[in-house]
Amino acid sequence: MTTQKLLQIKEKIDNAKTQQAEVKGQIRSIKDQIFTKFKIKAIDAANEQLKERAEELDKMEKDFKIGEEELEKVFSLHE
Repeated sequence: MTTQKLLQIKEKIDNAKTQQAEVKGQIRSIKDQIFTKFKIKAIDAANEQLKERAEELDKMEKDFKIGEEELEKVFSLHE
């Protein structure tokens, strides 16, 4: 293997290490933002909270539809 080929491989390795460090920094930054905004330290906790909020939203939507149907019945009786 030539010196030039070894230098190219070394450069690729160095670039990969730089990219890896950047990605790790981005991940750390995102985790910090999640903790700051939502006080969540782990991805599992974030997923659980997301699931709970989705269930609450579904319930609110169902309650809204029921209320809307009741209002339609009341107003149709008065017409």
